[in-house]
Amino acid sequence: MSDIAEIKVYILTVSDRCSRNEAIDKSGPKLEERLKQWDSRVKIKRGCVPDEAKLIRSTIDAEYKEQNLILTTGGTGLAKRDVTVSAITPMFDKPATGISTALISQTMANTPFALLSNPIAGVKGDCFIVCMPGSAKAVMEYMDILCPVLSHILDIIADNKVPVTTLHATMTSDANTNTTSSNNVHVCPHKSGKINNIERQREHGTAYRARKSEWPMLNVDTALEIIKKEATGKTTAKVLKLDTSPLVRNLRDTPFGCIVRSDVIATEDVPNYRASIKDGYAVHSADGPGVYDVICVSEMGKSPSIRQLKPGQISRVTTGAPVPEGADAVVQVEDTELVLAAEDGEERQIRIQSRVSPGTDIRPIGSDISKGDILLPKGTKIKSAEIGLLASQGITDITVNTKPRVTLLSTGDELVTLDTDQLQYGQVRDCNSYTLSHLLQEDGFAAVNFKHIPDTYEDTLHFLEDVTSTSDVIISTGGVSMGETDHIKTVLRDLKAKIHFGRVFMKPGKPTTFATLPNGTLYFGLPGNPVSTMVTYKLFVLPALKSWHGESPRAQTIPIEIPETRFLDPRPEYIRAVYNKGITGGQCSSRLLSMRDANLLLQLPPRSEHQTSIEKGTVVDAMVIGSL
Repeated sequence: MSDIAEIKVYILTVSDRCSRNEAIDKSGPKLEERLKQWDSRVKIKRGCVPDEAKLIRSTIDAEYKEQNLILTTGGTGLAKRDVTVSAITPMFDKPATGISTALISQTMANTPFALLSNPIAGVKGDCFIVCMPGSAKAVMEYMDILCPVLSHILDIIADNKVPVTTLHATMTSDANTNTTSSNNVHVCPHKSGKINNIERQREHGTAYRARKSEWPMLNVDTALEIIKKEATGKTTAKVLKLDTSPLVRNLRDTPFGCIVRSDVIATEDVPNYRASIKDGYAVHSADGPGVYDVICVSEMGKSPSIRQLKPGQISRVTTGAPVPEGADAVVQVEDTELVLAAEDGEERQIRIQSRVSPGTDIRPIGSDISKGDILLPKGTKIKSAEIGLLASQGITDITVNTKPRVTLLSTGDELVTLDTDQLQYGQVRDCNSYTLSHLLQEDGFAAVNFKHIPDTYEDTLHFLEDVTSTSDVIISTGGVSMGETDHIKTVLRDLKAKIHFGRVFMKPGKPTTFATLPNGTLYFGLPGNPVSTMVTYKLFVLPALKSWHGESPRAQTIPIEIPETRFLDPRPEYIRAVYNKGITGGQCSSRLLSMRDANLLLQLPPRSEHQTSIEKGTVVDAMVIGSL
């Protein structure tokens, strides 16, 4: 079932007591949990009926045409009410006796009571049906036996010739190479572990490489949940210093763009004096309109020559300047007129033309920031305004979350540097490393290491062994697909990395790979086509970097009317577009021009039997990837 969007499964619990809500169904949820672990594409529907043969048969009849797989639990024993087996067996177009026998014989190793169960399996139409006992423990044991061969069974029933033929050829090849003169023994790949594509090619040649990916395709949401879980909680504390010069010399050494590790507390009142909001005159509000002597001037950065104003006196003040004691309001200069000026041009008398109330146009002490206030809460991302707040308090040392150390790896024999004068036949300039490096910079991160290596297993292995201990996140481009020189997954496995997924149900970017190395380093294997690299960076790598750093990984999405009618792909597709302008031309994953000026990824659904195209004007979600 390698290339379908979803695997439809119906789980039927057969139990008198569960159907009457007198008991809790434990085996049905266990089956659902195990199926989701087996393949993220499963779409599960559940039902529950009493131990009645007619109800069991009618339920199967109603569901089998819509499902790829039906699993029943309960009613396979020897009690009088155990009628599942007798109800379903006559419905099979073809019984799967070998599978039934295997389920009993292999569970016998765990308990002799397995003999009392009577599991059956068979095919009805295009649906595979397995009847299991009602024990939660038993169904998990059965699923452990079924899961390694379940995809192959469903491929056979669905007549998916390519994966079936490929596996059979693989098994035949293995059988021919695992014989002795006295005993011909077939070694099935399902029992001998994962097929090592590199070893197969070395031993038999490229013609016998694996032709079907062993990796199920996860949907994007499931992949993101795995990434978020692996990346969260990785950051540590670091003290960074705000430079006494406002000029930014090295972003890596400043707190700009970092996440505050703990609350930053204000140490001073702002303002720390009563400040005038406007240019005008400090007055006693009770004096009212009239002609007054200007007895002093208060300017920014200077103390007024007279600190205390008496009733009947006024002081000229500039915006932001201290308001002399005694004054309780400021009259803006627009509400006054000159009465008398001195020979040196200074004001001597001014007529106040308007009445003001106490507090007019005065900023009280601490009105902007009070000492002891939380200046920057824990989790705040430090941007321009936050830098200004820190500077206003004279705070130079800030404890922040560390950012991940990112290593970039570019793979491919065909790649050459950008300063290559003349491309030879088959050569390509390496643009992905430059694109990724600047994407990281745009998003507030930086690559600390980079290397280009040829497409060999040994070079890939040695490089990862060298950089893993000094990297928090490794991003490679190329080497993750099905080609004979794609070694990334093999190397990761040999390094004992946990490969969380090796394919994603999307376009572009299907071969995207995510793993965690034994020391905790996160590894992203991105496809080599430049558009695939950029799209998968935005979808998967950036959320990981943000989660690692302590930021919210959620991308901004907006509703957009699709500007033209488009045929749908079998996979969900991410179409590049410019806000209010339209789609950026051809959407081939090698065409980097489609990313030029693009600030949206339009998220189109996969093609289905009910929908093969999407009409112009249909509203879809669009992921924002640039300034709108």
